[in-house]
Amino acid sequence: MQKLRIFWPIIAIILGVFSSCSKDELALPSKVYFHFGMTPHSDTENEEGFKNGYGSAGQPGPVSFTIDKGTLVVAAIEFDGKREQGQDVYFISDFPTPVVAKLHEEGTQATVDFDIPQGIYKRIDISLHLGNDHNDIPLKLEGLFNRPGLGPVTIRFEYPFDDILTIRSTGGGANQEITLRKDQPSTAMIRLDAGSLFRLINPAVFMNADIIVENGQNILEISNSNNRNIFNQIAARMNNAFTIVFE
Repeated sequence: MQKLRIFWPIIAIILGVFSSCSKDELALPSKVYFHFGMTPHSDTENEEGFKNGYGSAGQPGPVSFTIDKGTLVVAAIEFDGKREQGQDVYFISDFPTPVVAKLHEEGTQATVDFDIPQGIYKRIDISLHLGNDHNDIPLKLEGLFNRPGLGPVTIRFEYPFDDILTIRSTGGGANQEITLRKDQPSTAMIRLDAGSLFRLINPAVFMNADIIVENGQNILEISNSNNRNIFNQIAARMNNAFTIVFE
């Protein structure tokens, strides 16, 4: 009977090669494009806004409002990813100038993309660093407020803080798994849901709000300086207003 000879040094070398190849594969970059958008809100979708005779569900009452435009200024994007295999991935962007996103147009003044190591990610947290050095308002949302007998007036919500918002990402598939592949570019859609901010605001509250005049135009401004009681209600929901989906 012949004895089986096991050449342990050779096997160790082969295993080392496979391990090295696997590590090299996990280091290969996958292109990910970051897009920005928003989901508009109209109080016709919310029965809460039609209490006390201000209309019926599904139909705009005499007091109604819509939020359908937005601008977001992002100074940096921070990526913190945990992979099933390979090292965790962390980086923070270095934009030469802040990214200005027209949320209602799903557009930015420049393409935002990163080369991120491929693999299956158990968790990805994205932190948006809002603001810039030019005193621009980091987040503006706009729409129309319909006043009985007085016609529409512009609503403008201004979030003035250079804040950091951290958002837990999900995948676009049924199991919400996030997989980045070197040969398949991905998209990370960052979306603001205006309803998350405004859904619980009764339109009747706006009837008692202060109106400012700007360039001859009446504006219902909700900010840290004007109508602060309404501002505080909306700003408190900011962390829950954003979602990020990788596809």
